[in-house]
Amino acid sequence: MAVKNTQELLLSCATELFYKKGYSGSSIREVGVKAKMSNSLLYHYFKNKEEMLFQVISSTSQDLIDVLKDIDARVTDPLECLKEMLSEHIVGFGLKRRKESKIVVEEHYWLTGKRKEAVAKYERQIYDLYFKKLQQIAETGRLNDIDITVLTFSIFGIINWFYKWYKEEGQLSPHDVANNILRLLLEGIIKPEPLNT
Repeated sequence: MAVKNTQELLLSCATELFYKKGYSGSSIREVGVKAKMSNSLLYHYFKNKEEMLFQVISSTSQDLIDVLKDIDARVTDPLECLKEMLSEHIVGFGLKRRKESKIVVEEHYWLTGKRKEAVAKYERQIYDLYFKKLQQIAETGRLNDIDITVLTFSIFGIINWFYKWYKEEGQLSPHDVANNILRLLLEGIIKPEPLNT
């Protein structure tokens, strides 16, 4: 088995366990058992369980940053850009990558040292992308009188926790949920366009 495939298998098994049992409730031995791999072989690929957690969080965070940067570069209208960023963040990551999203939000506190610092930098990059977009909307005069820092953190709060209550077998599809969250956010923060008289 190729190195990359083996690492991906181990990370997939770790993701499943961290999602279901939490980081503290999962052991590195359980990851090996789930992957049908001996502990000695597992330690050849990862030094410890924290390194696995960091890989799951960092790859998910970097993927999100790449997607948000791509939208930012491609969509010139700041309001349309914000809508697309939010939609991709909610559906593409919050729902399609629900397991990884839960781990990013709930388990990053276990990271230490340089890994903790690296994840804080990812969080800052995501924050900065949203803050900049909200600032651009404010400059057009379309943003309600809300502090942009408070607004940015509030957006994260909504996006980061909706997976806790969302049920796939419920009456709303992922796109329905995304559209409702978008309406909640945008109708609350964006001034209506002035009527032409």
